[in-house]
Amino acid sequence: MIEVKNLHFSYYQKSLLKNISFEVGQGEFLGILGPNGGGKSTLMKNMLKNLDYESGEICVLGKDLKDFSLKEFARISGYVPQSSQLKTPLKVLDVLLMSKYVGLKHSFSGYSQKDKDEAVKLAKSLKFEDFLERNVLSLSGGEFQRVLLARAILKNPKILFLDEPTSALDLNYAIELLNLCESLIKERNIAVVAILHDLNLASMFCSRILFIKEGKICYDGKVNELFTEERLKEIYDLNCKVLMQEDKPYILAIK
Repeated sequence: MIEVKNLHFSYYQKSLLKNISFEVGQGEFLGILGPNGGGKSTLMKNMLKNLDYESGEICVLGKDLKDFSLKEFARISGYVPQSSQLKTPLKVLDVLLMSKYVGLKHSFSGYSQKDKDEAVKLAKSLKFEDFLERNVLSLSGGEFQRVLLARAILKNPKILFLDEPTSALDLNYAIELLNLCESLIKERNIAVVAILHDLNLASMFCSRILFIKEGKICYDGKVNELFTEERLKEIYDLNCKVLMQEDKPYILAIK
């Protein structure tokens, strides 16, 4: 689904990504982890065409990312940001329907009843149908994050990008949101690429982990292989205990 080869990116002559190479397969839930300032968000912005890398290659579905128009790339990808800059007092339903814009024949054709029905159905499944007519700016952080996820899902993407999607959510909603992403992988065989800070959520849901530090990939592998006390000390300078529960490692930080 995605192939990144020897990617380099600099900003104001400072090298932020150095020789990044990895692949993301169909049906995979890839977690990008690492300390703050390590290059995780910069990498995702390059993968989303928001930044222009200076050298290397990113291929999506066998096509060079630079050969996609923004509209073409929007048709195959969904994106859930950590936070949104939306300031317009739109109805929740109108925000959801934004996802259908790239499929319109022309800008003034309007959304079909089918588009609206799909949005309502998904809102019901995510348990926020009661505020479809509400001003989106009146929502709590957790409610708004579910709307952003629903908007991304409505595009029927082949690849779903998540940038710290659970940062505004309590643990119950965070698990619910990632459960939904896991279900999408199984039902639609899509790929999910997620930046996560919560190590235990990553352990629960990610099929594979990239550890990025100082602009480089330090480790690439399965959670059970990478979540060790020695490795987490190396990556995060974190003192912790790793506890196994149902064959998954969980991290207990030590003061």
